[in-house]
Amino acid sequence: MIKLYGMGVSFNVSKVRYCLNLLNLNYDWVETNLMAGENQTPEFLSISPTGKIPAVDIDGFKLFESNAIIRYLAAVNNSSIYPLDPKKMAVIDAWMDYVSIHVAHAMGRVLFNRIFAPMTNQKVDPESLRVGLEFLDKYFPVLEKQLAKNIFLAGREFSLADINLLAVLDPCELAQINIDRFPWLKKWRAGLKSQPFYQKCYKDYTEFVQETMSAKAR
Repeated sequence: MIKLYGMGVSFNVSKVRYCLNLLNLNYDWVETNLMAGENQTPEFLSISPTGKIPAVDIDGFKLFESNAIIRYLAAVNNSSIYPLDPKKMAVIDAWMDYVSIHVAHAMGRVLFNRIFAPMTNQKVDPESLRVGLEFLDKYFPVLEKQLAKNIFLAGREFSLADINLLAVLDPCELAQINIDRFPWLKKWRAGLKSQPFYQKCYKDYTEFVQETMSAKAR
């Protein structure tokens, strides 16, 4: 039995859900409210010692960090989205790291300052927002160049690198980040958002977040 702990609005959690859906794995969803401190209970910290989401409990095997989770899921299920060939695996890892370390961090700055800080009455940091947008302007062209010469991010085959980037880009519309000037990136994204593994989570991320926040405000 797989238990996935997280919040639906988290793109790192969505990443794991996409992978589970793609691999046709059943799982129990455990909504974990960070604002209420549910990520700081002894039970949760026994699964994720950092107190962060997502986290999974797979028949007693406890794991945290989204990239580690999806790598494990793909490997244990012998999936082609994370092949055993060392060179292919290294290329996938390189693009996963690039997206997680650089793109996701910049996206997080923008998303927090434009959406979540005002929503939760926290202080907006204009400098952090400026830096996030500046970095995205540097990182998106790299992705565009890669997708202009490849069908998918790590080459001609769909992989965990694509799942990772797809999830990280989910907040674009919500955070008012326009990728229209990157046609290859936009086309790649639109194609994957139409796939069943994505649609099982939500039809549209922005609408999902707005509906979720509206429901919690009632």
